[in-house]
Amino acid sequence: LRVKNQVYLIEPLEESLDGDHAIYKQEHLRTKQGAFGYINDTVYNLGPKSSGLYKGKNMLYRPLNIRVRLVGLEIWSNRNLIDVSNIPNLTLRRFLQWRQDSLLKRKKHDNAHFVTAVDFEGTTVGLASVNAMCSPSSGAVNEDHNKNPIAVASTIAHEMGHNLGMSHDDSNCACSSDKGCVMSDTIGYVYPDSFSTCSQSSLKEFLQSYDTSCLLDVPNEGELYGGPVCGNAFVEKGEECDCGTVEECNNPCCNATTCRLTESAHCAYGECCHNCQVSAKLPTSLCRKSAHDCDLDEYCTGESAFCPEDEYKMNGLPCNYNQGYCYNGQCPTHKEHCKMLWGSGNILTEPLLIHCFIHCFYPFTNILTQNLYSFFVKLMCFL
Repeated sequence: LRVKNQVYLIEPLEESLDGDHAIYKQEHLRTKQGAFGYINDTVYNLGPKSSGLYKGKNMLYRPLNIRVRLVGLEIWSNRNLIDVSNIPNLTLRRFLQWRQDSLLKRKKHDNAHFVTAVDFEGTTVGLASVNAMCSPSSGAVNEDHNKNPIAVASTIAHEMGHNLGMSHDDSNCACSSDKGCVMSDTIGYVYPDSFSTCSQSSLKEFLQSYDTSCLLDVPNEGELYGGPVCGNAFVEKGEECDCGTVEECNNPCCNATTCRLTESAHCAYGECCHNCQVSAKLPTSLCRKSAHDCDLDEYCTGESAFCPEDEYKMNGLPCNYNQGYCYNGQCPTHKEHCKMLWGSGNILTEPLLIHCFIHCFYPFTNILTQNLYSFFVKLMCFL
């Protein structure tokens, strides 16, 4: 129960026959003081108390402009589908393998958490890996170390932070909350409610340096678990808009209580929505600038509040200072094609074009790898 900035926890008294409950402040809750860990591989899935875990995690990430949506829940009620060990490294590795072999084939998702009641050895309550989001290793294991969902949600939010490129906070990180920050390496009796300056910088670097395209693939309404909820900042079936809770909504075009457009508003957001109205189709109504040589500018259509789908230049046009040719919106070069097929590291050096074929040299030798033939080589030879 939240009253202004104070969170109270309500719990039924086990011995009461009259339905009595205990109420206490969140910071007074006593729990296992645990440590977090992270390695170079990751894993995730949601388990018991999932509704509370998901809501808590979603609220923590909103200040970072990240919305967490639950698209699936699997509870192993009959038997465990992996051997769950009290050694978190083993459980992480086994769950990761199960996710790749089974879960990913059955359900499209970006990130999976495994929550277990097994007491991990020592003070560890969670384990994940850094920079794993959108990769086959995207996930973590979490100990269900407290009956209160807020406690476990904190752990899951922390482990997801590792997946998003965040490391543990150190003394050089500024934390604006007196409750502490999410990426602290330990969890105490008071649960953190914000991210440090270091976490925010690490997230920005991760988003710029890694392939995070899976995060832009918004799930369809029918894929969301639990049905539509007004106030979760996602526009769902029956809603015209959703700007979050009444306290956090700052969109004048949307009624946070009803999730309907305000009077005279025709849109609430979108690249082509200005002052609650859809932008007209004009030569100046640019809504998405070209990102590179093979991309095209997009303009508002006058019919939608959102920018049209991304379009790109015709295949075969030269790009990147004539080092490559546009192909399906990308500008592949000979060197990049060699790396794609043979790896980067020490296996290849500069590519060499011989009679319209690409060859890659092994380092420090004049020995060629297998010749490579590709669409853009054909273009260069025959255009």
